[in-house]
Amino acid sequence: MIVFLDQTEQRMSYDMPSLPDEVVRILEEESKEYSVIEYPEKSRKSIDVIAKGKYRKFVIRISGDHTSKDETKELRNFSVILGGTPVIVTDETEEDIAIGKGNVIGLSLEGLSRALRGEKIFIYRTRGGIFIKIRPDVLKRKRIEMSYSMGDLSKLLGVTRKTIYDYENGESDVSIEVAEKLIDIFGDEIIGDVCDGVQNNLSLEEPTAGEGLSSKIADSLAKIGFLSATLRLTAVDVVASKGSEKVLVTIEPKNSEETEKKLREAIKMASGLRTKLLVMARTSVSAKRLQKDGFNILTQDDIDSLGDEII
Repeated sequence: MIVFLDQTEQRMSYDMPSLPDEVVRILEEESKEYSVIEYPEKSRKSIDVIAKGKYRKFVIRISGDHTSKDETKELRNFSVILGGTPVIVTDETEEDIAIGKGNVIGLSLEGLSRALRGEKIFIYRTRGGIFIKIRPDVLKRKRIEMSYSMGDLSKLLGVTRKTIYDYENGESDVSIEVAEKLIDIFGDEIIGDVCDGVQNNLSLEEPTAGEGLSSKIADSLAKIGFLSATLRLTAVDVVASKGSEKVLVTIEPKNSEETEKKLREAIKMASGLRTKLLVMARTSVSAKRLQKDGFNILTQDDIDSLGDEII
């Protein structure tokens, strides 16, 4: 007798490696350095892994199901400020096709493996269809070098002159049919990489309002020229950068039982990104204890002088 498992039973089958386990396996094979972030433990989080690939760093969310808007926003903002490439690893897509997910990248396990190796991923899909990532600067340079006007190229591709303008300004990518024509005219160099495209076009979204302390810290950093954002769904509460100066701030949790776990995971994040970590202590007693453990400590009285503390 043949028994067919329903989808729920398939996901629970102990013979099937879980998505997080498979991601770790790939990281062991492909990544030089990685850290699995295990905070918070019992609620949804925005960052699961920080990994170093061949050419870039990846900030990864592993999602076997729905990823909320807040999770995606924090993943994106963290990556904007610290210079990583935001990736959601999902089983919703095919091996070689990325998904556009609110200016972060959705990749399959195979796609993640390729990205870590530095291979191009140039096909992606959105609700609007399937597209090929192109390199706008290369398109414009080659068109001029070969003495094609925008009008000439629009006729060859069967699109409008305005569409060519959008291609060259990075405002639009191309269909598979148009990509094939561009390769015939200009060569493979015209094809881009989804990872490059996302990282080059990242911009900070309005962060979800944090608790009082995190908002005060972010505002104080913004006043001295730092790009900053508050976070709620990971081990650090504020992330900020100003030029090459980058800093993570984690606030001592109100529940003392969580302190050790949260700080350990914050250290992983700072180490993986080679950034400075500051810890905001809630009391003078805990400040002294944490300082003895080697942490750079802030108190509420230090918020207005954060610039001096960072330097």
